[in-house]
Amino acid sequence: MRKSFVRAGSRKTQDDTNDFLADSVPRYLTHAPVALSLRELNRLLAIKRIEREHGRLHGMVLDVGCGDGFWWTFLDRRGRQIYGVDISSGEIDRARSILDHVVVADVSERPPFGGIEFDAIIGNCSLEHVPDIDGALRNLRRSAARDAQLVMFVPTPNWALQGRTQHFLMNRWPRVGMSLGGALNGFFQHWHLYHHRVWASILSSNGWKVRKVYGLGGERSEFLFRLFLPSGFVAFLVKTLTGSYPNRLLRYVPRRLLTPITALFQHSLATALVDPDHESAYEYVIVARLDSSHAA
Repeated sequence: MRKSFVRAGSRKTQDDTNDFLADSVPRYLTHAPVALSLRELNRLLAIKRIEREHGRLHGMVLDVGCGDGFWWTFLDRRGRQIYGVDISSGEIDRARSILDHVVVADVSERPPFGGIEFDAIIGNCSLEHVPDIDGALRNLRRSAARDAQLVMFVPTPNWALQGRTQHFLMNRWPRVGMSLGGALNGFFQHWHLYHHRVWASILSSNGWKVRKVYGLGGERSEFLFRLFLPSGFVAFLVKTLTGSYPNRLLRYVPRRLLTPITALFQHSLATALVDPDHESAYEYVIVARLDSSHAA
């Protein structure tokens, strides 16, 4: 009986995932390149899993590095007010029509939004870009309500060394492979690339207690991401020059023509989370709580 229940639950979860992607993939592809859409949709699936296991991110929610806020159009907004902070004024201008409150600020310099206390804080691949990580985490702690929850998406130390091309280079010409990995990290401005146990120590020293660490990724999604990464670089350059990704032209394409790539996403994202030490994990999803015993 128990095995049947588990299988039925797994089928329902997979059906829910496929339904979510069937609706979300075409929408995201008209907004961002394939590689970025794949990553963002994987994170959205991860958030849904985390909310099932650790409770809903409710009330006052702070999105650190919110970008244009588009991510939040895929989540249920009932019961929460979304505050966004980013260092890019252009991204904040776009986020104004989506999020409840936004501001241009550097969280490592001061707590955002003055004395407001947040019930949940999300760092969606943002905190690894902040040079003063201790200052940022301290200020986020000062901005957190009692028993606040923190969810961080951060890259694993070896994310830039994954993929078949990188594996080939690391086996044959490791200097070339490491140089390419370093170039990728430099392009994305990754200041902090740590093992999840190191992150746990950094968080602990700044008043946060890690409850759970997941890995984000999988062999299928990693292959698809690497396949479309070069075109993603081109799209990024276009956005730098024009203010938007060229993918917006896909909104004029009949939705049925995007069915094959939607099915590809469903196949690649069948498993949203993996063990954090799995070789295909390219990001950590760190769930932490405010440590009330820590001195402010």
